[in-house]
Amino acid sequence: MTWPCYAAIGLLCVALIAGCAPAPSQPDRSSPARQPTTDATAASASTPAPVFANGTTVAGITVAGLTLAEAEQRLRTGLTAPTEIELRAGSKRYTLGAEQIGLTVPVEQLLARAAPALTTTTPVTVSVAFEYDRAALREQVAALAAEVAAPPAIRVITATDTLSRSFAFTPGRLLDVDAAVAQIGKSFASGAAGPFTLALSEDARPPRVPLARLRDEVEAMAAAWPGVIGFQLIDLETGASTGFHEHTVFAGASTIKTAIMLNAYVNLDTLNEREQRSLSRMIAESDNLAANDLLAAAAGGQGTEYAFVGAEAMSTMLQEELGLEHTYLYIPFEATDYITIYKPRFRCGPDGPVGARPYTEHGNCLRAEPASMARLYQLIDQCASGTGLLLERFERLNPARCQEMLDYLAANDDQTRLVAGVPPGVRVEHKSGWIEDMQADAGIVRSPNGAYAIAIYVYRPLPAGRYLWPDELMAPVVAAFSRLAYTAYNPVRLEEPGA
Repeated sequence: MTWPCYAAIGLLCVALIAGCAPAPSQPDRSSPARQPTTDATAASASTPAPVFANGTTVAGITVAGLTLAEAEQRLRTGLTAPTEIELRAGSKRYTLGAEQIGLTVPVEQLLARAAPALTTTTPVTVSVAFEYDRAALREQVAALAAEVAAPPAIRVITATDTLSRSFAFTPGRLLDVDAAVAQIGKSFASGAAGPFTLALSEDARPPRVPLARLRDEVEAMAAAWPGVIGFQLIDLETGASTGFHEHTVFAGASTIKTAIMLNAYVNLDTLNEREQRSLSRMIAESDNLAANDLLAAAAGGQGTEYAFVGAEAMSTMLQEELGLEHTYLYIPFEATDYITIYKPRFRCGPDGPVGARPYTEHGNCLRAEPASMARLYQLIDQCASGTGLLLERFERLNPARCQEMLDYLAANDDQTRLVAGVPPGVRVEHKSGWIEDMQADAGIVRSPNGAYAIAIYVYRPLPAGRYLWPDELMAPVVAAFSRLAYTAYNPVRLEEPGA
């Protein structure tokens, strides 16, 4: 083979080798070209997370040099809320489960307070504090308060040498729920979880004696009296009442003069000066002739003849219009001589005993029943307040005129019976009365702890040869029952808290 042949074969091989070699790479124009990594980007990727400054503690646990995530993990591991809380009140111990009030350690809040130590070199100290459900805590404390509360205790004070009974009380104790919740909450905020000693305060509010118990004490005191006691009390706020021999009929005496006053207001548009003077004397001084003048004026005239007409009309009003049984006056006061000389026609109540047992000695022309007399005062009080039967039945009455009647009754000069049973300064609107063997007082007592209408009648039979019982014997008995009623509303405090 000649040289040219060899040269041609060699060229052919080179060409074949060149055709099999890979082509040079071309740039990918469909995506941006990769940029070279800079020194700044590399430095950023390697910057560590901030850590808490040296000396930083949260809830007593060191978190210095830890990241926020690391500190949270350490706190959740090292901090736990107590499972039980002990409350103490008096002798009572009360264990409260933490779940009952949602007691927890608020890790996120604690770390948020420590956050400034992540960005500075200044350390921060965060004390522990507990989070809780305030409404749930109050509910639990209120339950404890109900268990430890002790109401005031009522007692009865008696005397051996006189007829006397009074109600007294020893203060109770109570737990102030608001103050207790605030005390516990303040401790939780400072990281303290008890035990908590909750102070009991004195409950010195005078308790109201139940009317049933008042009635029992009236009966017990009446048992020591050698005669008959009639007693009726009506609470002017609630209308509740209690009585003892309240339907026994007694001589009305001058207690009926309150009805005479009411009769005048019912029948007269206004009271002139003479009638006002008569009314004042009748109530303040218990003047009988002044009472007759008002009976006559209510009947449209003057003198004893008109007084008979007025007495008849008043008695009819009391019984038929107001339903006050066995309470009437059919003849004027001191009319015996007039009856003997002029022999007027008049009627009286039935002869013999009336009403409920026990019976008392009394005439049949002037009578009163304790229940009816207390009711009379209740009606006047209701009228003064703008309500009640008197305003419905009598067009001349209005609240102002009924208040005038109460003001006259408050000016009564008698201080030895109903008034003697209450402390000085207590307003009493009343009219008393007395005869040889009976003394009474009826009215309204405006006590600090409630107002009540009351009627007290005290009867004692006269032995042969005795004409009357003196005031020194009878009046204090009326006062004693008045005092018992007053202390039922306003018991005397005894210095024995919690007894």
